[in-house]
Amino acid sequence: MTALTKLPAVVVALVGRPNSGKTSLLMHLTGSSQRPVNFPGTSVERTESLTRGGGVTLRIVDLPGIVSLHASSRDEQVTIDYLQGHGDAVPDVVCAVLDAGKLAIELRLLQRLRALQRPLVIALTKVDVAAAEGRPIDVAQLQRALGLPLVVLNGFTGEGSGPLRTALESAAAAAPPELRVALDSVQLAADVRLPGRATATWTDRIDRVLLHPAIGPLTLSLVMLVVFQLVFTAAEPFVAVVETCQDGLSSWLRAAVPDGALQSFLVDGLVHGLGSVFVFVPQIALLTGLVALLESSGYMARAVFLLDRLLRKFGLTGRSFVPLTGSFACAIPGILASRILADERDRIATIVVAPLMSCSARLPVYVVLLAAFFEPFTAGFVLFGLYLIGPLFAAVVAMVLRRTKLRGGRSPLAMEMPVYQRPSLRVMGRMMRSSVGQFLASAGSVILIATVAVWALSYFPRDAEFTAAFAARMEAVPDGAEQQAQRERLRSEERADLLERSYLATIGKAIQPAFAPMGFDWRHTVGVLAAFPARELILPTLAVLHRLGDVEADPDAPDPGLTQALRHATDSHGKPTMNALVALSMMAFFALCSQCASTLAAIRRETHSWKWPAFTFTYMTVLAWVVATAIYQIGSLLGYGL
Repeated sequence: MTALTKLPAVVVALVGRPNSGKTSLLMHLTGSSQRPVNFPGTSVERTESLTRGGGVTLRIVDLPGIVSLHASSRDEQVTIDYLQGHGDAVPDVVCAVLDAGKLAIELRLLQRLRALQRPLVIALTKVDVAAAEGRPIDVAQLQRALGLPLVVLNGFTGEGSGPLRTALESAAAAAPPELRVALDSVQLAADVRLPGRATATWTDRIDRVLLHPAIGPLTLSLVMLVVFQLVFTAAEPFVAVVETCQDGLSSWLRAAVPDGALQSFLVDGLVHGLGSVFVFVPQIALLTGLVALLESSGYMARAVFLLDRLLRKFGLTGRSFVPLTGSFACAIPGILASRILADERDRIATIVVAPLMSCSARLPVYVVLLAAFFEPFTAGFVLFGLYLIGPLFAAVVAMVLRRTKLRGGRSPLAMEMPVYQRPSLRVMGRMMRSSVGQFLASAGSVILIATVAVWALSYFPRDAEFTAAFAARMEAVPDGAEQQAQRERLRSEERADLLERSYLATIGKAIQPAFAPMGFDWRHTVGVLAAFPARELILPTLAVLHRLGDVEADPDAPDPGLTQALRHATDSHGKPTMNALVALSMMAFFALCSQCASTLAAIRRETHSWKWPAFTFTYMTVLAWVVATAIYQIGSLLGYGL
């Protein structure tokens, strides 16, 4: 990438209507890992990638979809401002991405793009789809009529991307096209169609079922339930492999490194602290892939339509489903995607409830607690419920806001349904790789620093006299296999007592009363506090604390994973610190609490005020505390408490 930036770059703007295939085209031209979806509003800011061909470096800029040069929402304004050079250099070449199946509409946009007086190249997509629907296109006649370079591109296979790259390189040195007399787009679209009879398509037949008022919502619920079941059950074998490698590495380090601070740092801090994050890479990859499957197939657009009537009852709109769905991966792009909403009140309401969606950073917390205290089949249903709780409370919060502070106004829902299409495994693979890469990059920076800090606070101070006393007790134990269990108990007792004397224990116990109604002990409290800057930090924090604390020894599993450590952890009195009820309380707290500084910063940027991020943090934290407390207290009354 660095080498490419040193060469003269031709700036190419990819422009087209929503669902025309711009992002897939960008991926085929540059090999970058973007996220192609089938509803408007995901590309709310321009995305750039570099590619080199024929000695020329192309800087491809993927812009949000537009239908004209008059913006009706903030995401469209991003595209129009860029094309007109407001605040930035205009592109060298405009690549108009046209959907052959909707040619009459696409040609109207093309006419407006020609008025920009920029070198123009046409990428004609979905020609095969148009032919399958009985509306084949005479590409040669269309090119003669337009008088512009035109390349047919297959968005699924990437066929045509090479000739298109060549055409873009050549167009950079060409003169802008002359603005001819306004095209009769309807007549031209009819003239270039080959003989054929339009028939009922597969999309029409499928939509009769999936958009049915009764069957449609039921199918949507079933699809989401299957997704969450697969995320938990299908990833189990991969998680087991990662945990085996982690246990093997920690055992090797214990044998290779003498007892002391260095061994504790390597084993308890890095392998079991930072390593606990890597265990959940399979779930993150699988969830990303399944969401990509639904999006690229065209089904997500149907979900927007199905949920519009329901969301309007709570003061939102079906278009709010786009940023809310995006927030299940990460709230930040979801918040940015709120720019598709024309009404400012709708946009603000959507922004402040978007963080309630369970993002990918919450998934590892769910997985470790579900694996520790729930059977796999039950865990899938609980996971579905945890992902459902966010939208339910989001609907309530949005309804209250839209009837009080944000009363009035509505964003209309006007969108086109894309055709159903076969998802590309290559695209899904790139998305999964990109998601995992971002997660691991976070683990290698912020999480690593936080893990080292937590380990240091939990390891120090070390009282020499206290340690010497335990060493004397260990020496008093006779040698022999039958005394091995006694030695293990002494080591466990020493770790627990040292942890109780640590700086971190002092901090946790001071704040413990605020979290006690939820059933948390001081170690859980420290984990929650550590996660307020970023949710990912709770797992390495809990892993460090439970590796250094009082964990029940098992000779057959001398180095248990975090799930086993949580299941068998006890306090200083030998009482278990967690069960299924406490785990459910903790997961509910994480599902609803605002624990991401980056998300709050994104809200500040989008609303241009600290009022809304402060409101979001406050209401989410209070809501999380109330719900988690209610779960634990009611469960305890029913006899499920510790």
